[in-house]
Amino acid sequence: MLADYSTGKRRWQTFQDEKSARAEAARMVARLNAADTEGAGMTGAERRDLQRATQLVAHHRVDVPTACAIFAEAADLIGHENLVAAAKAYARRAPVARTPLPVGQAILDLIKAKETRGRSARTLADLRSRLGRFAADNQGRNLSEFTTAGIQCWLDGLTGTEGKPLSALSRRNFAVVVSGLFEFHRRRGVLPDNPAKDLERETVKRSEEIEFWTPQEAGTILAAMPHEALPALVLTMFAGLRSAEVCRITWRDVNLDAGHVTVAGAEAKTGSRRLAPLPENALKWLQPVAGPPDARIFDGDPSQLARAVSDACRATGTRRIANGARHSAITYRVAMTGDVARIALESGNSPAVVHQHYRGLATETDARAFFSLRPGGGR
Repeated sequence: MLADYSTGKRRWQTFQDEKSARAEAARMVARLNAADTEGAGMTGAERRDLQRATQLVAHHRVDVPTACAIFAEAADLIGHENLVAAAKAYARRAPVARTPLPVGQAILDLIKAKETRGRSARTLADLRSRLGRFAADNQGRNLSEFTTAGIQCWLDGLTGTEGKPLSALSRRNFAVVVSGLFEFHRRRGVLPDNPAKDLERETVKRSEEIEFWTPQEAGTILAAMPHEALPALVLTMFAGLRSAEVCRITWRDVNLDAGHVTVAGAEAKTGSRRLAPLPENALKWLQPVAGPPDARIFDGDPSQLARAVSDACRATGTRRIANGARHSAITYRVAMTGDVARIALESGNSPAVVHQHYRGLATETDARAFFSLRPGGGR
């Protein structure tokens, strides 16, 4: 064994035989003598700088010349003033020391945090629905495996209940929720970056004319609806509730005596409580089928309700219109009353949206025919 003091601290070197050890010792003495000759003219400050530099690099197991060579090479690439910033950026992106997090667990962690912060039932349900689909399509993957391109391909391939590509608005809503998942875990140090932040921006056209059913089409669909889904369709078609809202409320929220439906803030899309009036014909549909106070209006989710409406349209040869029931309710209410502000309040919308999309689409005559539809085809 050979004791090497050339760096200022003892370091042992091991050799197979004494001859090799003595040969290395001779070379070491020669190098030290040469260094003493070259350093004879060094000032005290220079000697202290060299000693300090030796101490700084000692735990990296490199000598000062090697450390200087590494520094010079890196500085030539990006400039010495950027070295520390570049190293920090690389450290944030390096996968070392990061524990893989499965997608399913990542979603559970996010939802638990949202619950702790008191987010609304509607927000939590939307997160579970959209992120549940994301998890189902990416089983067995860890959060760190995703790239911007991979997430974009997933969004582009999303389809609705009938196998058609989702609308730009729906894709944008999915993108917002998924990006929120990655951002949540980036801020907690699980990810170095959010791969969903650079997704393509969807252009949503809001100037397209609203489609709605004629009174005859609406009556045909109502007559073909199964018993368990009929009350939900009546509330969306004549009270203007959203499908998601009608799937959350119970019969306790439907006041048949006062003639209105209470949509609590936790159940509403806007988060604001409102009373939606029940026209006389809606009461005729609901009174014979009303359930106990704690029973849900529809024992299913919005996609199941949409499927029931689609089946009724298909069975009767009627046009299938996305959100056709709510669009019909608002369109005919505006046509019959002309009170945009009032209809906006009742439907949980803004006056600007109601004025832009629903005004001037139907006649008052058609509106009266629509709100005269009763069970059995009577008026």
